[in-house]
Amino acid sequence: MSRRPKLSEGEIRLRRLLKQSPQDLWLDTLRRANGPEHNGLVYWMLNQTECDFAIAAHAFYRSNPAYHLDNPKPLPQRPGPSQLFALVLLNWDTGSYRTHRIQLSAEDAEPRAIARLRQKMMARPQGSLPFKVPQRFLTPTGGAPLKVPPHLLPDEAPHLWSLYAELGLAVDEAPPGMARKIARAKSLFYRFKQSSGQA
Repeated sequence: MSRRPKLSEGEIRLRRLLKQSPQDLWLDTLRRANGPEHNGLVYWMLNQTECDFAIAAHAFYRSNPAYHLDNPKPLPQRPGPSQLFALVLLNWDTGSYRTHRIQLSAEDAEPRAIARLRQKMMARPQGSLPFKVPQRFLTPTGGAPLKVPPHLLPDEAPHLWSLYAELGLAVDEAPPGMARKIARAKSLFYRFKQSSGQA
């Protein structure tokens, strides 16, 4: 049996924070994740009983479902963090993700990706796949727009900015407060200097 990688102190702190926060912050955090290095965090979210449908749909489209339709394989019984497609489908079959409070945006599931997946599903004879893609994932509409409370915005709350930056999640390059204001002023001055030098 393969051992799961040990969680960093930062990831433990982030999971505790998310567990006590609205799901809007969960989806915002997913949007800040960079590829496979954050699959463990996504995997954790998908296995929480309160996980909203929007988070599952984001993870589903993040896992490139069109690839899985072109290369169909039976789903593993116990998917790991690198098998998010399988995890979403298996958890759906056992009754997860039935709460849909948050609205998906094109950032979560691009309309072209949804249309492409629908076409692939229509082209497949019924029962030809070793798994079932629920209709709900082909029409991921509904829910209210994302609204993260101001004190939980990772770009604005200093304690969150440092945690998200430490974990490699996408946040503003400079920390909030005076340091960011100085960095932005320097950037504006540099751009102004460049444009006036070209004139």
